[in-house]
Formats: sequence, C-alpha cells, structure tokens
Amino acid sequence: MSWPPCEDDFTKIALSALEKSTDVNVHVLVYWENDPNFMIFNPVHYAKTDYETYTFECGERTVKVEIGKID
Repeated sequence: MSWPPCEDDFTKIALSALEKSTDVNVHVLVYWENDPNFMIFNPVHYAKTDYETYTFECGERTVKVEIGKID
C-alpha cells in the first residue's frame, strides 16, 4: 500500500468503522504502514507522523477517519 492512501481506502475504513460502532459520531484512527485493519476508536494519543483525514456523512451518522503514516 502506498502513501498517501486514496479515497477508496478511506471509504473502506469508514464503512468498517460504522459497522463496528453504534455511536452516531464515530472517530477512528489507523496507522497505514503497521496494520491499517487495527482501528483505534476515539484516539487520545497520536504518533509523530504524517496524517490524512476525511470525514464522511452517512445518513444521521458521521465518521471521521484519520490515517497516520506510521506508528
């Protein structure tokens, strides 16, 4: 997988996060080069790396996806 992730990558992560959470507003962080399948919900601590962020709306729900390059 190349950096930066494309919009399809963000969409896949967003849909997966919406399936795993019942929150109305979902916030998820993944680290791209380590394991982008490992999701951190409601992150508090961040690694010193580059980040890309997208926010999606799905009906009444929103999902903010942050992808860090490396942890």
